[in-house]
Amino acid sequence: MKNKQFYQFVIPSIGAMLVTGLYFVVDGIFVGRGVGTEALAAINIAVPFISILTSVSMMITMGGATITSIHFGRGENEEANRSFRLSLVMVLIFSLIMTIVSFFFSKNLARLLGASDLLLEGAANYIKYFVLFGIFFCSSNTLSAFVRNDSNPRLAFWGMIIGAVSNVFLDWLFIFPLKMGLVGAAIASGLGQVLACLVLSTHFIHKKNNLTIGMPQFSMQIIGQIIKTGTPEFITQMSQPVIILCYNFIVLDIFGEIGVSAFSVISYILVVVIGVFTGLAQGIQPLLSRSFGEKDSESEKFFFCKGLRLNIFLATVIYGIMLLFGKGIISIFNSDSQLISLGYDCIKVYGICFLFAACNIVYTVYYLATKRTRQALIISVLRSFVANIAFIFLIPALFGVNTIWAGMIVAELVVLFVAMIISRLQRRVA
Repeated sequence: MKNKQFYQFVIPSIGAMLVTGLYFVVDGIFVGRGVGTEALAAINIAVPFISILTSVSMMITMGGATITSIHFGRGENEEANRSFRLSLVMVLIFSLIMTIVSFFFSKNLARLLGASDLLLEGAANYIKYFVLFGIFFCSSNTLSAFVRNDSNPRLAFWGMIIGAVSNVFLDWLFIFPLKMGLVGAAIASGLGQVLACLVLSTHFIHKKNNLTIGMPQFSMQIIGQIIKTGTPEFITQMSQPVIILCYNFIVLDIFGEIGVSAFSVISYILVVVIGVFTGLAQGIQPLLSRSFGEKDSESEKFFFCKGLRLNIFLATVIYGIMLLFGKGIISIFNSDSQLISLGYDCIKVYGICFLFAACNIVYTVYYLATKRTRQALIISVLRSFVANIAFIFLIPALFGVNTIWAGMIVAELVVLFVAMIISRLQRRVA
């Protein structure tokens, strides 16, 4: 029974996160083929900003979803609805503010993110038009998570699938026949998210749903709990843009614009790969939270261990695929031989860290889902802002530019070592 329940939640969740990653991958393929390497680099400059939108909205979402599922586990449906409604309003307010600010200051933002004179215009335009759909971009993630937590993982999956398919078609239409370039790519991604939101919203008109949309009763205490519980998720989500931002500066200095273009391709691949690991972790989150709410420690342990083992298996398979087919995958984005060579040199070393990252993501979500916020926070901060940044710069400085991609391996391994120590200490206390 538990095994079946595990896969009922995990498979659609992985699928939904894969689809979310495909929004960016499809942009990369069509932009690389239809606009060029400079446009590809311009989007990579914008990726950290887009990830900030995701990180904050997912902080609110995962914090609210965890509290909601714990209330469900305790049979407290009214309190669950209150947490859901507050979370949704918080996401809408945040995304509206970011849309207004980013639209009018897109050039300043692009420059702040490291855009050179050559890439400034393209990066600014992409940010400007992408952020017009910021409300839908943030809300689709939020609705997907709460629909999944309300025992409807299939609709959460199909909502993202329909958004992705429309994104693929619109990307092709705007970039190739209509020749709209980067602006077209941004608009296509936005319209895809609009459709995803429309599909996910149908959950709230079904009679079987427990969650309902309505005006929330504002409570600073609940808002504080949502932010506190979701903060580790925010930090986890921020790890990828922080890595990209750090590497953008290093790669631009060592390899120039072609290096940034090559790493932009790797960034697209990383969105999909990390999406698989995160999808699994988010899939077990409702199961962990409900088990915690029901005080069912046996189920809690089962879902955690099962998730950890499956993520390790997936990481091994993905790295094998990268070794065997890495050059072919990179060439889908752009046929430049120098870009393909640089990209493959990166992924065959960088990819080793997938194994450790997969474990770290499960550990973080496990502690988050069971309201062990302190443990989740330690792992998240170490992974996103301490170990990663330190080793990205330290390893090349100590061992030369040829080891530029090895910093992430050391960083993720150190974080995993700390996570295992925390887990052992927790078992002793228990």
